[in-house]
Amino acid sequence: MSPLRRLFSYTFRFKFSFIFSIFGFVLFASADIAAVEWIRRIIEYINSDQDDFSIYLVLALIFIAIGRGSGFFIGNYFMSRVGFGIVHDLRAELFSKLINLPKNFFDQNQSGQLINRITFTTTQVSGAASNAIKTFVREGFLLLGLLAYMFTLNWKLTLLLLITTPFIAIIVYIAGRRLRKLAKTIQTAMGDVTHLASEAVDGNLEIKSFNAEKYEKDRFFAANASNKTQNLKLEATSNLATPIIQLLVSISLSIVAYFALGSQLGIKLNAEDFVAFITAAGLMAKPIRQLSNINAVIQKGLAAAVEIFDQLDAQEEDDDGQIESSIVGAVDFENVCFSYNKKDPVLNNLNFRISQNETVAIVGKSGSGKSTIANLLSRFYSNYDGSILIDGTSILDYKLTHLREAISIVNQTPTLFNDTIEKNIAYGENEIDQDKLKDAAEISGCSEFISRFPEGIKSEIGDDGVLLSGGQRQRIAIARAFYKDSPIIILDEATSALDNESELIVQEAIEKLINNRTTIVIAHRLSTIENADKILVLNDGSVSESGTHFELLEKNGIYKNLYQNKFSDSDAKDVSARKSVAQEFLPSITEEPTQQGYLIDAWYKKSWWLYLLTPLTFLFSTIVKSRKNSYLKNQKKIWRSPVPIIVVGNISMGGTGKTPLVKYIAAELSKRGFKPGLISRGYGGKYSGTLEVNAETTYKKTGDEA
Repeated sequence: MSPLRRLFSYTFRFKFSFIFSIFGFVLFASADIAAVEWIRRIIEYINSDQDDFSIYLVLALIFIAIGRGSGFFIGNYFMSRVGFGIVHDLRAELFSKLINLPKNFFDQNQSGQLINRITFTTTQVSGAASNAIKTFVREGFLLLGLLAYMFTLNWKLTLLLLITTPFIAIIVYIAGRRLRKLAKTIQTAMGDVTHLASEAVDGNLEIKSFNAEKYEKDRFFAANASNKTQNLKLEATSNLATPIIQLLVSISLSIVAYFALGSQLGIKLNAEDFVAFITAAGLMAKPIRQLSNINAVIQKGLAAAVEIFDQLDAQEEDDDGQIESSIVGAVDFENVCFSYNKKDPVLNNLNFRISQNETVAIVGKSGSGKSTIANLLSRFYSNYDGSILIDGTSILDYKLTHLREAISIVNQTPTLFNDTIEKNIAYGENEIDQDKLKDAAEISGCSEFISRFPEGIKSEIGDDGVLLSGGQRQRIAIARAFYKDSPIIILDEATSALDNESELIVQEAIEKLINNRTTIVIAHRLSTIENADKILVLNDGSVSESGTHFELLEKNGIYKNLYQNKFSDSDAKDVSARKSVAQEFLPSITEEPTQQGYLIDAWYKKSWWLYLLTPLTFLFSTIVKSRKNSYLKNQKKIWRSPVPIIVVGNISMGGTGKTPLVKYIAAELSKRGFKPGLISRGYGGKYSGTLEVNAETTYKKTGDEA
């Protein structure tokens, strides 16, 4: 179907309004023709010898005015209903289509262009589908009616008047081709203006921080100037064609007047017929001018329609799967190959397995395909080779909505909507489970900052969560995942954009989130991957190493190189952050960084000579058991503490992280409203024995191991 026919098919969706508008325009055109005849009758009466002026002639003018006004209102109002209806339907279809298009469509199109189609391009289409029809019907009926009327007066003069018709058609054709070309250029130029404006709003902080105001202004002014130039060219073409057509019509009228007043063709007209003919011919100028201008409107609309129909015809996401069985979360990638541009492979025969409730971290250099794995598992892209299975079933066999219901993604920069905290956490739910919402907010740590908002969880958070900090945004994203309660969690650089203290808070929420769930962690900070059940190292699109954190360090391969070059700084920041959190709640307790020496390094590397000390461990164990039994033998009653006790320690050497752990536990308990007490040996302190430590105990008493 041609774009024009397809466009008009939208018009006929509103056939009743369209029919009423046609009736109104016919009434309007008939009233104008009747007015010409009324003038002819008046002149005929003046030239006659009649003395009695018919009252019906006077009343006729009133009825003509009423008919013309009624026709104008009915025609324009109902055609406006058609026009607004077309814009409404096109916008609804475009948005619905946009929501269902695959991710690669968004990769290939600018966001400004897509927004421009919904806001601006649809109005251009409406101009062709309603305004053009309005002009065509109203002025077309008037033109045909005037021609028919003129034929009844004198057919020879009417034919003379039509001699310029071929020339008018040629001008309209030439102008139309140029107008369509310019209209397409205008659509693109307007999209560029929208896109640049959208970028400037979203990136206003980056623009200011880089002092790029002039740079962005120059870009926008260039696009705006291009849009202005193209519109001026279109107006010039359109407005140049109109006076040329009017000139041709005037030439025709001059020829008609010459022959009507002469006797060259044997044409004889009385005064009333001549005036009526010239009046009707003069009235033709307006519809001819309007009909010549309609070409520009139609060409604009057709250019816009082609752009809209291209999007409406774009291939939606494939959803041929039918399976909706329960998903527990075992994931398999088998010989998966994928490329975004069909040239440069991103994944190359990728193979790995993730068991149910297992946490797997994926690391690798930039561009190694880490985020691509998350995109493929969620079926954002389906044009891959190989097999991706969940619970032994291909993800292509699952119903798409069911598959995505089973996967929650927490990104580095989560998208938040200009709505309340409540609706952002329970996103997509029409009926919100308040108990579930409360639990999600509490477990994710959102309740702490929600209480500070004046309207609590009902508070608006602004466009893209502008009223929230980075950590708060991430906690809402985690709360959203808690509320969704999916068996599979994907954390794609979920903490990389946060400061260290915010990361600690978010990390705690993440640890709760991934409990008893299959989790894929894509991260560049050691704190987010060192406790994973398994780490996959990607290189050139495939798994080059796999194992736990310490196993991979022993291999001295890619992971160790990443660890030393990429993770070390982040790890140091994590230690510093833990220290600052502890100081926030226990300000008197400080910690000097521990220097890991030769012995500690040997311990972690499991040096061979440590095994020579094995007999000493048995001796130590025997002595400890003997002393313990001797102590208990002399006790009449075993003492039990009235409060819970956490014992942190081991029989290893120092520097293994016991004291930082104690401080971290104390800080976390304090955050939850408890008042922890600490018992410490107090290295370097005033007392050599054991010491009860509270929040007021000074560093000098406890030493650096409190």
